Amino acid sequence: MATAAVQATTLAPTAELASSNPPTLVPGSVPFQRALPAAVFATSELFPAVLTPSSPITLEQTLEQLRSAAASGQIKALLKQHGGALLLRGFPISTPDDFSKIAFACEVGSPHEEIGRPPKRTQFAPAVSSANEGPPEAELFMHSEYGWSIHHPAYLLFYALVPPVQGGETPLASGLELYARLQESDPDFIAQLARKGLKYHYRYDTEDVLSSNSGASVRSAYGQNVLDTDSAEVFRQKVETQIRRHSQNFEWHEDGSLSVYHHVPYIRTHHATGLKTCFGNLLSAYGRSKFYKALEPPFLGTDGGYHPLPLYGDGSAISVESLERADKIVEETRVLLKWQQGDVVLFDNHSIMHGRIPWKGERRVLASLWDGEAFPQEA
Repeated sequence: MATAAVQATTLAPTAELASSNPPTLVPGSVPFQRALPAAVFATSELFPAVLTPSSPITLEQTLEQLRSAAASGQIKALLKQHGGALLLRGFPISTPDDFSKIAFACEVGSPHEEIGRPPKRTQFAPAVSSANEGPPEAELFMHSEYGWSIHHPAYLLFYALVPPVQGGETPLASGLELYARLQESDPDFIAQLARKGLKYHYRYDTEDVLSSNSGASVRSAYGQNVLDTDSAEVFRQKVETQIRRHSQNFEWHEDGSLSVYHHVPYIRTHHATGLKTCFGNLLSAYGRSKFYKALEPPFLGTDGGYHPLPLYGDGSAISVESLERADKIVEETRVLLKWQQGDVVLFDNHSIMHGRIPWKGERRVLASLWDGEAFPQEA
């Protein structure tokens, strides 16, 4: 295939050179890869792409190789050719600082500033934080990172600092494939999504709800500039300034909690391929509402968090049949990334949805969010 030739000439050394030259990045394989459907991608390359070192390698050598691959366009080329995701396995990435250096070396864009984040996160290194501090028994349903907001990252990197012993896989699925399958099986649903977009409702309590994957408090989500000495009036002014950076529609409740509403497109044009993609949190919103038995107003779940159902952008209801159909497609087409210590996965947030499977024991996966190419304005 053309892609293999690019990899061989650009990334993979010959066996003779590998024994005498410094270590390089070479294509690898993992059991959970799947072939991309040619009907959607015009290729049957494996998803995700995998790179490993040709021989024992240091962190500095890894960074040098990644910077070279980024400068030549190979990293983004691999993402495009392999469905939007790239796994780095077998490299000496041992700490949050190491991961931060790896993220910067990939040179996909600039660090993303989060606004209104629902999950609780803790920063550990430049552009590196915990991925989600929700409890291990709580599944994280498939979504695009910040797909509910006009302010979202273009790329994500995840890093396995401590991989789980049991469970804890990260599912990855293609929004491009979801669009193609729904266009074939439920064209009216696609037409309504394209015409109306989606309306999301996020509610933030006065305190962090640690039992929830989306339990960030008002201050955790929007209090970047809040001081402990601020009055209640100043607190609200500072919070509202942050909210207005991505939504003009919000309301305060009597108990001090906050609702923020977003109306955004769901069907977008993918910048790298020109194909249509499903980008948003349609399935995660539905999954949370169903799982936490919050299918009726006020959508307060059994975990103590708020989980409103997704709506079309005009406020009309979406049929459960269509939501179930989309959810089933994603379950059929996803891959489950089984973590090893030191793994890093880079993926295109505009084309790849992700989630998290419940686990037992310890699991520490860190995240790095990056801005990059934007969706075309006409999408």
